[in-house]
Amino acid sequence: MGEKYHWWYAMKKVLVLVEGFTEKRFVEDILKPYFQDKGIFVIARNLKGVGNYGIINKEVNNLLKDPSATLVTTMIDYYRLPSDFPQKQHINQQLHSSKKVEVLENAFGVDIRNPKFLPYLQLHEFEALLFSEVSHFSKVLSTKSHVSHFEKIVQNLEPEEINDQPNTSPANRIKNIFPQYQKESHGAILVKAIGLEKMREKCPHFNQWIETLENLL
Repeated sequence: MGEKYHWWYAMKKVLVLVEGFTEKRFVEDILKPYFQDKGIFVIARNLKGVGNYGIINKEVNNLLKDPSATLVTTMIDYYRLPSDFPQKQHINQQLHSSKKVEVLENAFGVDIRNPKFLPYLQLHEFEALLFSEVSHFSKVLSTKSHVSHFEKIVQNLEPEEINDQPNTSPANRIKNIFPQYQKESHGAILVKAIGLEKMREKCPHFNQWIETLENLL
C-alpha cells in the first residue's frame, strides 16, 4: 500500500480540456501512456463540442480549481473557433497560420490569467495529425487507390499548413477523397498507426506543446 500511495503522489497531474470524443481517446491512448512513463499523469476532460468561448472559459476555470493539478491545458481545434474567442475578430488575416495561433493562444492565456494554465490550439484541427504519415490511410481506410491523392496534398503542404477553409480543412480533404471517413473510428486507429514520434516530427506546433508538457519534470 505504501509504495502505491507514494507512486501516485509523485506523479504530476495534467488536466487536458479536449474538444470531443476522438481527442479524448487520443489523450488516453497516445499521450497518457507516453507521459506516465515520465512521471506525468494526464487526464482528459471532454468539452463535447465548442459552442462559444464562454463555455470554454467556464470549463477551463473549473479545472483550475483542482488543487491537485500541476497544469491545465487544452486541445481545441483552431479551425472554426467560436467568433467570440479572445482576439479572433481582431487578428491580422495576413499573418501565417502558425502566427495567428500564437496570437490567439496568448490572448487565451491572458484572458484566463492563471500560471497553471497552458493554452494549446490544434493547427488547424485534429485531422492534421493524420497527414503526418499518409501511407497509413490505405491500411486503415482499406483504399489503396486513393493514397496518391493524400500524397499530393503533403507534397506541397506540411500537415499543420493544411488550412481552415470549409473545403480544404484536413477533415474535409479526407472526406473529399474518402467520403466514408469517420473521425471517431478511423481517426483513433490512424493516430495509433502513425505514432506520436512521427506526429511530433511533422507537426512543429504540436511538438512544441508536447515539449512544454515534458518540461514539467
